[in-house]
Amino acid sequence: MVAAKLFDPGAGRQRVDRYELLGEIASGGMATVYLARLTGVGGFQRFVAMKRLHPHLANEKEFVEMFLDEARLAAGIHHPNVVPILEVGASPVGYYLVMEYIEGDTLARLLARASSRGKRIPASITLRIALDMLAGLHAAHELRDDRGHPINLVHRDVSPQNVLVGADGISRITDFGVARAASRLSATRVGQLKGKIAYMAPEQAQGDERLDRRADVFSAGIVIWEALTARRLFKADNEAATLSRIMSEPVPPLAQVAPHLGPEVSDVIMRALDRDRDRRFSSCAQFADALEAGGDVRVKVASPRELAAYVQEVMGDEVARQRDAVRTWLARTEALPPEAAQGFAMTANPSSSVSAAAMSLPDGSSFASHPTLADTPRRNRTPVAILFLILLFGGGAGGYYGVRVLRHADEAAANEPAPSRPAAQEAPSPRSEPPAGQTTLPGDGSQAANAPAAPSTAAPPATAVAPTPPAAPHPAALGGTGHAPAKPKKKKAEDAVPTNPYR
Repeated sequence: MVAAKLFDPGAGRQRVDRYELLGEIASGGMATVYLARLTGVGGFQRFVAMKRLHPHLANEKEFVEMFLDEARLAAGIHHPNVVPILEVGASPVGYYLVMEYIEGDTLARLLARASSRGKRIPASITLRIALDMLAGLHAAHELRDDRGHPINLVHRDVSPQNVLVGADGISRITDFGVARAASRLSATRVGQLKGKIAYMAPEQAQGDERLDRRADVFSAGIVIWEALTARRLFKADNEAATLSRIMSEPVPPLAQVAPHLGPEVSDVIMRALDRDRDRRFSSCAQFADALEAGGDVRVKVASPRELAAYVQEVMGDEVARQRDAVRTWLARTEALPPEAAQGFAMTANPSSSVSAAAMSLPDGSSFASHPTLADTPRRNRTPVAILFLILLFGGGAGGYYGVRVLRHADEAAANEPAPSRPAAQEAPSPRSEPPAGQTTLPGDGSQAANAPAAPSTAAPPATAVAPTPPAAPHPAALGGTGHAPAKPKKKKAEDAVPTNPYR
């Protein structure tokens, strides 16, 4: 996975959600795998492999379900010999899943490199890769659901292309896109074959619905046979001829093709390639135990450190060039002006199916340009809130107190008996005599609204009545009966206003 074709940095950065795409690793009929980078606080960065479903398949239910099945199944397998799924998501450019980026290459490419030089991969290295592959397959076969029930997972696509040999000396199984399990969303159609025909078990090639883990045992046997002999086992010029070889052609004994391995390893491989699945190994773990025991007789199984040294020897220069290319690419993109760094236009790469519009954010801004909450200053609103509460409770208490005072004053005035008024001497007044047929009523507009009517006498002005003290408000204004107000009584203890509960 080191041969990533990096995008042109001058075209702007390209993102899918929070991941920045650097280049394309591989592309197939269903998805494209990209080299991507996740950045974080304090200079954190992590390189990942993003597998994105082709946009033209986003509306195809069968392909979407297969894609989601791969993510869901592989995410449940936690084993060092299985490529882990870190995240699955959906974006405007379609569904994608994020996997750990394995710095190394596939077993298929390692075999091709050795064959181009007229060599084979050392048997000890091949056995190390085989044991890692079988360990990862067994972990997948043992997968259980949330209730602890086995899901009977079958990979169905065990091949050199799906075995990643890492520079860290660990080999991993990957690509569960066509795996079969009881909990799958999608189902294989009748007569439809899933996987690479040249690596299928006979029952899988026949479309047997009773497929189990022993089909992967057969496929793994083909991979190991070809890796040890540097030859193809069943591959023919066309698929029909390939199927015919799988179903009927005798399997050449490994001891005849590679006599240096000895009968111990040959017998183990030939048992895994038995067309009768009842005579094969019942599990990949049993297969691995027998292979390791047979290899120790004549061929020593390499350690992970020795495998890492071999990968460094074969493709160390390529790994170093890829690292330098990535560093240079990152330096060029970080040196771009802000307006260029915020663009997400795709490069003119015919193998890429990501469009420029699909990779852009809705507002056209870059992922790194959005400020965080910690960067935004905030005003202290505590004094304003305290002042508002004081005004609220103070106004409520004052209003409550005023209403109670008026209510008690009104009740006291209404309950007080009206005092007797002395009879006024009726004497006509030449100035204030009303017209004939008209009478003057108490409280008429001809008198003050807040003073009782003074008796009219013929006495001279010298004998005028002394001014009276200011009177209380007119009872009518407080809802009284219209009589003159009496001197208010002293309030009783029960009439006192209670203590303000809000004070």
